[in-house]
Amino acid sequence: MKLFRTKVWPWFDIALLKWSCILAGMIAGAYCANFTKRHLLFIAAAALLMAIRPAVSYFRNGPSGRGH
Repeated sequence: MKLFRTKVWPWFDIALLKWSCILAGMIAGAYCANFTKRHLLFIAAAALLMAIRPAVSYFRNGPSGRGH
């Protein structure tokens, strides 16, 4: 089995993956509410930092979406 491979995902699969991650995060946040409240700024900063690279990549590349 090849672990890493190139795959084009349909928009619907990406949307389902996104929402499943959001809901799993909400469940984890509910169970760890005190931890989440204490480290809210750190979690928000980590989320912002992780969002920078995809955003820059999206706006830097042309309409083809490839880095050429």
